[in-house]
Amino acid sequence: MTLDRPYRLLENFHPAACVAVGGEKSVDASELWRDVEAVAAALPTAAGHEVVVVCRDRYLFAVAVLATWSRGLQVALPPNLQPELIAEFGRRSGVLTVVHDGMAIADSLDIRGFLATSSTAQVPKHLTVKPDQLLATVYTSGSTGAHQACPKRAQQLIGEAMVLAEHFGVLPGDRLLATVPPHHIYGLLFGTLVPLVAGASFVRETPFHAEAVASAIARQRVDMLISVPAHLRSFTMLEAGSFARLRRVFSSGAPLSRRVAAQVAKRHGVEVTEVYGSSETGGIAWRVQRGEDTPWAPLPGVRIDRDPDGCLRVTSPFLAADQERPVRCQDRIELVGRDRFVLRGRVDNVVKIGGKRVALAELEQRLLAMHEVADAAVTAVEVGGARGQQIVAAVVPRADIGERTSWVRELKRSLSQWFDPVVLPRHIRVVDRLPREANGKLTRHRLLTLFEPTNRERTVPLTTEFAFHSHTVQNRGATEVHEYAVTVPHNLVYFQGHFEGHPVLPGVSQMIGMVLRQVGSLAPGFGAPRRLQKLKFRRQIRPGDALTLELKVFRGNLRVEFLVTRAGEPCTSGTVEFNPAGGVGG
Repeated sequence: MTLDRPYRLLENFHPAACVAVGGEKSVDASELWRDVEAVAAALPTAAGHEVVVVCRDRYLFAVAVLATWSRGLQVALPPNLQPELIAEFGRRSGVLTVVHDGMAIADSLDIRGFLATSSTAQVPKHLTVKPDQLLATVYTSGSTGAHQACPKRAQQLIGEAMVLAEHFGVLPGDRLLATVPPHHIYGLLFGTLVPLVAGASFVRETPFHAEAVASAIARQRVDMLISVPAHLRSFTMLEAGSFARLRRVFSSGAPLSRRVAAQVAKRHGVEVTEVYGSSETGGIAWRVQRGEDTPWAPLPGVRIDRDPDGCLRVTSPFLAADQERPVRCQDRIELVGRDRFVLRGRVDNVVKIGGKRVALAELEQRLLAMHEVADAAVTAVEVGGARGQQIVAAVVPRADIGERTSWVRELKRSLSQWFDPVVLPRHIRVVDRLPREANGKLTRHRLLTLFEPTNRERTVPLTTEFAFHSHTVQNRGATEVHEYAVTVPHNLVYFQGHFEGHPVLPGVSQMIGMVLRQVGSLAPGFGAPRRLQKLKFRRQIRPGDALTLELKVFRGNLRVEFLVTRAGEPCTSGTVEFNPAGGVGG
């Protein structure tokens, strides 16, 4: 594939071809181009060369990006959507404006007010960009928490998207769903640019709850899923066959354990394709795990070798023009044959504890391999003295573990089968969830906050209670219809780590904290829930939302239909069947 010629975006779309599905409505190629032209005309003309794009709706994100490029400007993509960080980006020299789809940001452009109003059909135009045109700067969060700027030219972004689409067989008409936000490089490439260059379409939402993802796959007839290990772990708990219609599942951003890859394949009938790369280098290699130490194969055009210290070196068309070739990576490798390799951990991930060397990645993987551990992360901290450093770990249990101290002792006992006692984690913190970012990554800074005293002794106490303000009831024959006004507290415990800068109420907390709580007080004759059916997550619920909860109680057959709405728009709905009080759960 030639990567040094001008790129003509949208050239693979017929005017009526679908570009985006879901959200408020599906959109075809003609409407996309009309919106691109309308937003491009609305962009400021003042001095500056960057537009910060922070749209959550993937279609509006694509419109903003294409409109910016059509004006010859660059896109700035921050590492997260925290309001303070976005405001800081907007104040930077050279920034024209911040384009968003509903955030409270001063001196910004809400893209929803500038979309095209004409519905006249027209042939979509082609957006032509030169290979050396600077398109975007991606800011990574990095393991240290420092934001690293990675400028990307068209040959790097569009060129890589074209290679990925061709290599992995993304076809016109395919539908792709990403659980990774579009402002992350992985979500930008696979979730937005790959479908745009392939003539495929993408789902506008970015769900990450397992049930919401499964629902979107079925509802939108998705062919390919783009996800990360942190999300894939939760998908192993879904009903078998939930991903049966998928042709491919991709994973990137962090190591995927062999156990999770095998569970996804066995439970859902589709193998996980892992893609290895970085923001600095672009994509490097791919594999499908089918055994211990399955080697990685370089992507087309990528050449790899090993330096004298055992580190990976990469020469690739996705590197910046001014990058020295080959690029030395921090990952240690073992070559397999002429051009395949096995990853052996990072150079900067090996530490000495009491004179003993240990790879933190290996320790973390051993924890993740334990059946009772749902998620885990480890790091080393300076302590001085003879030890120099000590290891700390945070783990998320898969189910109720009872007495935590005993469980932690069992974890350490299991680890002692693999590691010298001196390198075992000195402190293991058991938490409900890790404060991962929306792309599944966990920075060292945010991991260490779990061990700070302030994390356990908060100034503002967290609550597990929703605020119920009113209750009305109507009788419709044998059916009781109960309606509640509910406010979602900002300090609700369920928002912790779910997710930083983009807090969303988990589905399980909606069920337990709102639905089941009220059913328990309304219908004492209802016992344990027996079956959950027709569950749909249509809109995300955020801190401070004013909701209406409607419960239709059918006492005769122990059934409740529930609906959660915000401003009249449905958020969550479903049906719960119960056992009789004192009965045994099914």
